[in-house]
Amino acid sequence: MDSEWANDALRELVSLALISEDSEHVFYAERDPLPGMPSSFVRERVYPLLNRGQAAMTDSVMTHSLRSLLEPLGNCEIFADAPLEFSMLSRVRDGCDRTPPEPPFRTRLAREGKLMPSVERYFELNPDQRTLRHHALVDAMAL
Repeated sequence: MDSEWANDALRELVSLALISEDSEHVFYAERDPLPGMPSSFVRERVYPLLNRGQAAMTDSVMTHSLRSLLEPLGNCEIFADAPLEFSMLSRVRDGCDRTPPEPPFRTRLAREGKLMPSVERYFELNPDQRTLRHHALVDAMAL
């Protein structure tokens, strides 16, 4: 999984992506509306990569869509490259519900294993994808 957020201080979600190892299950969503105070990096590097259209979702639609993807998968393991990614994932999954669902997944940081060098290798071998780095789905595919 990968996510992008508007700035380090507010940590407002911009986009969230999950893709299964076999690429059969894919989730990609962008917040609608987008956070209004992004860092200059996000405004210049992340916002131009966004898909919008059907990927743009309100928070509640994003929550229901993510749950629809995760529930049938049962007890899966989700990899990300930073702890904040899991916080973003939990925020979307929990949504505004008073009783959020039990976590149907285990989390694991990619840096705990040997995945991060593989991510860099992926971008070396796929220069067209490297130009899209910081698009959450592209980064999730690389991971």
